[in-house]
This record gives sequence, C-alpha cells and structure tokens, in this order.
Amino acid sequence: MNNMQLAVAAHSAANEVYDRIAEPISAIAQLGEWISSSGMFGCTKVEQGHIIAMQCLAEKKSPFDIKRTYHLVNGQPTMRADAMLAGYRARGGKVIWKQFDAKVAAATWKYDGNEIDISYSLEDAKAAGLYPGKPGSGWQKDPAAMLRARLISKAIRMIAPEVVMGIYTPEEAQDFGAESTKVTVSKADDSAVIGKLEALFETREEEVNAFLISTGKIKEGQNFRDLPTDVASKVISKPDLILSKLPKIETAEVVG
Repeated sequence: MNNMQLAVAAHSAANEVYDRIAEPISAIAQLGEWISSSGMFGCTKVEQGHIIAMQCLAEKKSPFDIKRTYHLVNGQPTMRADAMLAGYRARGGKVIWKQFDAKVAAATWKYDGNEIDISYSLEDAKAAGLYPGKPGSGWQKDPAAMLRARLISKAIRMIAPEVVMGIYTPEEAQDFGAESTKVTVSKADDSAVIGKLEALFETREEEVNAFLISTGKIKEGQNFRDLPTDVASKVISKPDLILSKLPKIETAEVVG
C-alpha cells in the first residue's frame, strides 16, 4: 500500500469514527477536555480545546491531523504557511520560487488561469513596522523564513482565498498581537526597564515566560519583555514574586 492509499484509508477510518457519534455536543465537550488537559496546540483554557474539537468534527479529522494544519496563537486558530501552500498545491496551484533569502521572498504564482509575480521584501516588513522586531522574535532569528511565510499568505490570500478563508499564519498572528498590545497596553518598552528584566530573567527565560503565561500576565507567543510597564516595575522591585515560583535548580555539592 503506497502513501496515498494509506492516507485515503486513514481518512476513511476517521470518517467512520465521527459518523458513529450520536451526540456531537457531548463528543465535543469530552474531546475538548482531553485536548486542553494535554496542552496540545498550546491550549491554556478548556474553551480553546472545545473550539479545536469542533473543527475536528467539522473536518472529520483527528486532533493530530488538525495539528498539522492549525496552531493557536494568542487564543486564535492560525494556519501554518506550509499548510497553506500544501492546500494551494492540492487545488492545482503552482509556485515557482525566484528568490528566498533574508532580503526578499519572490515567486511566480499560477492558479485558475492566472499567473502573477508576487514578492515580500524586508523593506515591506520595515514599512509595516514588523522588522527588526523584538529580541528573540522570528524576525530577529530567521528573517528569510518570516518573509517566505508572509509571501505565501499574501499570495494565496490574493489568488486562492478559498484555501485560507480568513485564517492567518502563526507569524502574522504574533505580529498582530504585538501591534494590538502596543495600541491598547502601556508596555515596558523603555530600554532601561527591559535591560533590568533581562538581567533578572534571561538565564531562565523559558520558565519565566511559561509562568507569566499561566498566570495571565502575558499571552501565548509573548515573553517577559511584553509585561505592561506597571507590572514590570513591580517585578523589578520584587523579583522573588516570580523567581520563588520557579523550580529549584539543583547544585552539586563541592567536596573539599
């Protein structure tokens, strides 16, 4: 049995499972609880698990199949750029890459009788206020990948909107979240404040970010640098409010 036959068989099996469900609402509630309690998709609330479970039933796919396509960012479903591209190609779309580096992503897109050259450059990202981005962001770490993701979303949204139907990429959702925070929340964007936060938490950033997300101080996809100014000032004055909540670091005893 080849890969295509395996995929068809797996899809057929999933259909049979969902077709046997007599009470969809109860199934959504149970599946949603399993998804949220597992932490899959980065869920932090059971309601998020319920939404994903609804998508599973709507598409008759397992959570693992849905995870290959969708991700939660700031509580919103997003579609990976590679999933968008796969959906586009599955519908007969073609893409011919012309450039893909840290300066520009450019390609020729062919779909449904249309052919168009579309690009997304670092200058476009700068004009949109996305680059250079925050320390540790995707724009800092891998601008080429970010440009490619932006181009895929831009192009497919333009010539094959039925593929995405209003869903954005995780990279776009993170950027939207950052822009929204700047408008609605007074952030700790003073370099001196960020410097003090980094001096306190940079060596344990992953643990600190996880704690802040779990307590609702920041959202999924953000980090301690996104703390509102008033909260950041309080944390700087009393860092044990966070450090005391982190797992203890075991140190080896030195024998003289």
